[in-house]
Amino acid sequence: MIKISKQTDYALQLLIELSKIRKNELLGLKKFSNKSSISFLFLQKIAKLLREAKIVESVKGKDGGYRLNKPSGKINIMTVMEAVEGPYGATECSRADGCCGKAGQCNVKKGMEKINKKIISLLKKTTIKSFVK
Repeated sequence: MIKISKQTDYALQLLIELSKIRKNELLGLKKFSNKSSISFLFLQKIAKLLREAKIVESVKGKDGGYRLNKPSGKINIMTVMEAVEGPYGATECSRADGCCGKAGQCNVKKGMEKINKKIISLLKKTTIKSFVK
C-alpha cells in the first residue's frame, strides 16, 4: 500500500495553514495544535524538521511563531515528505539509500522503479498552493 505517513499529513496541514496567513504574520504552534487537535509535541518535532529543511522559518519570543520561508507555490510535496521522513521510495529498494538482500533475483524491482518515478514526478509537481482553497 502506498501511503502518506501521519507525520507528513500533519506537516502538510501545518504548511497549508501557514500559506493562509499574511506575509508579515506568524502562526503559533500552540494555536494550531488547539485548532487542529494535533499533539503540540508532535507539531514541534515536525516544525523543527521543516525549519531545518528551510521550508519554514521561526521567530522566537512571546509573539513568535512560524511562517513559510518561500511562496506556497514553490513548496512541493516531495520536498515536504523528504524533510520529515527522509528519502522517499514506494518500496525500500526504490529509495535512493535502500536495497534489500534479494536485489539480484527480484522480478518486481524494475516495475516498481517505474511506478516510483511516476509517483515522485507527481509529488514534485504538486505544491502546497494546490491544496489551498
